[in-house]
Amino acid sequence: MRPTPSRLVASAAAVLMTAVALTGCSAGSDDGCRPLAASGPASDSVTVQGAFGAKPTVSFPSPMHVDRTQVTTNIAGRGEPIDPQQQVVADVTFLDGTTGQAVTATEYTGDAAAARFVVGSVGVPGLRKALVCAREGERLTAVMPPGQGIPAASRPEGLTASDSLVAVVDVRRAYLARADGTPQVMAGGLPAVVLAADGRPGVTLPQGAPPKSLQVALLRAGDGPVVRRGEDAVVQYTGVVWKPGDPADGEVFDSSWANGAPVTLPVSDGQIIPGLAKALAGQRVGSQVLAVIPPAQGYGDQATGKIPAGATLVFVVDLLGKA
Repeated sequence: MRPTPSRLVASAAAVLMTAVALTGCSAGSDDGCRPLAASGPASDSVTVQGAFGAKPTVSFPSPMHVDRTQVTTNIAGRGEPIDPQQQVVADVTFLDGTTGQAVTATEYTGDAAAARFVVGSVGVPGLRKALVCAREGERLTAVMPPGQGIPAASRPEGLTASDSLVAVVDVRRAYLARADGTPQVMAGGLPAVVLAADGRPGVTLPQGAPPKSLQVALLRAGDGPVVRRGEDAVVQYTGVVWKPGDPADGEVFDSSWANGAPVTLPVSDGQIIPGLAKALAGQRVGSQVLAVIPPAQGYGDQATGKIPAGATLVFVVDLLGKA
């Protein structure tokens, strides 16, 4: 999140990024996603004017109070419905349902980093409900009761615990929740990867010494845009130490899955370790990449965090999109 002089923008970012437990989406509709909120007279009564991606002009009859979250689509989106595990980039304007006044908003600059969050972790419960099964390019209006609005710790000045909340959301980007490419046949001698139901990888190392040169294999071959050297990629990853005889052998030293959200990696030397930059450059979005990185292309003879000196590193990386 880049700094901004606006207190309102900073408040909106804090609201969106508040971490909570992920909630699921069960199959039910023809596209495989069951919305967690439906339209209603309150959300249908909100008038929204202005182009997608620009700060909207919003009006509605006030005071407006609801006892359940309602959501209405103002502009239809495209692509697959959004899952709670997906990271999105969205601009949001929040309004007080009692007064009709805006209380906080994102920047509406088009900057992908301005309002990036995982849907199931967004800090406003009603907004989480509204975004499940939305689509990239969609503008939606959500009206939320006080108990599903902005939590007290993040509540902007002027919004009270008894106010319903109105949100107008432009979903600019929706990144993959996990690699969705075609499974590939693995060559022998490389670490084995088994995926949990949510896509989180588990890595089993082969017996014996690790290879001395960089090894890169596709576990899934995506068909999205090519990630080129010097570009930024949104990824999920798990990193494992491979150093036989060391207590850290086979241990996970870092994982975006465990940390709760995808990350943005600059695919260039000097920004990430050279072996990982080489492994990811030229790969397509939707791919899952296995990289076995020798010490010379990792951290060398320097111990770093949970990584012992002279360790080979094993990464499993899901390429979810280009930032």
